[in-house]
Amino acid sequence: MIETNAANIEQTIRKFSLANAIKFDGKANARAVIGKLLAERPELRTKAKDLTSLVNRVVDEINQIPLTDQIKELQSIAPELLESAKESHEKKLPSLVGAKMGKVVTRLPPEPSGYPHIGHAYAGFINWYYARKYKGQLILRFEDTNPRNVHEEYYEAFKDGYQWMDIEWDKELKVSDDLPYFYEKARELLNRGEAYFCSCEADDIKASRRTGTACSHRQTKSEDNLEIWDKIIDGNYAEGEIVCRLRIDMTHPNAVMRDPNIFRIIDYPHPIQKEKYRLWPTYDFANALEDHRNGISHVLRSNEFATRGELQAYIRDLFGFPQPLIQEWSRFAIEGSPVSKRKIRPLIESGFISGWDDIRLTTLLALRRRGIIPETIKEMTREVGLSVAQPVLDWSVLIGINRRLVDPIASRYYCVTSPVPVIIEDGKPTKAIIPFHPDFAERGTRTVTVEDRVFIDGQDAARLKKGDIFRLKHVFNLRVEKKTVKAISCVFAGDELDQAGLKIQWVTDDTVPVELRIPNVLFIKGELNSDSLQIIEGRGEAAIKDVKPESIIQLERKGFGFVDENGEKVNINMTE
Repeated sequence: MIETNAANIEQTIRKFSLANAIKFDGKANARAVIGKLLAERPELRTKAKDLTSLVNRVVDEINQIPLTDQIKELQSIAPELLESAKESHEKKLPSLVGAKMGKVVTRLPPEPSGYPHIGHAYAGFINWYYARKYKGQLILRFEDTNPRNVHEEYYEAFKDGYQWMDIEWDKELKVSDDLPYFYEKARELLNRGEAYFCSCEADDIKASRRTGTACSHRQTKSEDNLEIWDKIIDGNYAEGEIVCRLRIDMTHPNAVMRDPNIFRIIDYPHPIQKEKYRLWPTYDFANALEDHRNGISHVLRSNEFATRGELQAYIRDLFGFPQPLIQEWSRFAIEGSPVSKRKIRPLIESGFISGWDDIRLTTLLALRRRGIIPETIKEMTREVGLSVAQPVLDWSVLIGINRRLVDPIASRYYCVTSPVPVIIEDGKPTKAIIPFHPDFAERGTRTVTVEDRVFIDGQDAARLKKGDIFRLKHVFNLRVEKKTVKAISCVFAGDELDQAGLKIQWVTDDTVPVELRIPNVLFIKGELNSDSLQIIEGRGEAAIKDVKPESIIQLERKGFGFVDENGEKVNINMTE
């Protein structure tokens, strides 16, 4: 048994639960709370098992309280803990190595081959953050040197995505505009004997790289390679017939360095350049030269490019270009939610998901329709930081941050699902004045008249039994007199708040039909999740009719949602 001074112990548990909840987006962890409690009260270690149920109960209570109320309560009972709790939400990215004020130039380098996703936003924010922190420049540079991959719509999609993230750039470039420059540099390498043309079959080239065996084309003279270049430009070679390779070392320990391709023929119209060019640089060649041409001081990127870094550095050295400082982090993923076009396109084509803005995806279009706000992605980026460990995040991390950030800005509404009528036997018309947000009186109120019948949520109805007293929020208390499968009959049971048990939201007959779309992960353990989207029909209070599409609201006790459409039916994409 716990000592008789249980009230003091519970108060201590409560303050640590509040502090832990505030640190972690409104959700406390019982194990962490026990650890704090025993650190402060070591004499309780012998009673740790008995404390567990008490801690669990207090933590459950705290986790039901909105974050704003958690902060208020901690301020009143233990203000000394509040500041350290808040600091967890103010994490900053570390200083940038080698950065000089006014000299930092970073870049946003998307390939316009699909819609931007959360990984692009993550990298985009990091590059924007450091450019602004050091009063430098940020360049938006479209890596569009593979005509078959790029499409005009995706240029705009990336610009829209970055703008939604409030990421502003100082200059906009397209790498394809610099092909004359790449041609000049390639001819320079051919003339110096640093590159050559190879007409081996693609499979043979792969095999020779594995074995470290050079082919006869490696010995071609510079003047002959320059002549081949001109013939390619004139159309004398077909796509796939020949490639331009760097002459490095076919036995190099890094296979990427074994005479890599730097140009190939692509006979396909480019969305911007049309059919102006047919000889296109590879990513590594274009990237290495373009970073120098743009004056990039810091290359900030995920480490999926790590094995390519040596090659890009080698290419810059060939031309005597200075090396930018490189900062890498592990590419992260959200568990169960693919970002690759290879996995997503078949799901769209099969009709399993509706498109690139389907709320189960992590494209920026989808996140926006799910009610995730840009600041959430920014804060998540600060939290994860420049980690070199492979972070696989759960949706709950993103949703938890988002919940805390939208709580103050989202107006609150009532909605019930599986509605059950509550008959108020001695009811008389009562006007309920309901605030749109309890912490912001300036948001205003709405007035709803309650007469002799309301509807409550089926889940709430299931918890009630005869004799229970509950409160209709913002109205009065009721006592259950009779309960059947079709309805609950009640009588008035006073106005005092502390007389009631459950506090239940409700709607009157004046409602609007709502459709709640509740997303889940697309894949579970690699298998497609057939229950990844749940559709629930419900009834929302009349005030929801006035909510503008694309607003984020809170349906009380159901969660936050994005108003996707508002017509005869209100379609709400639930964030959580």
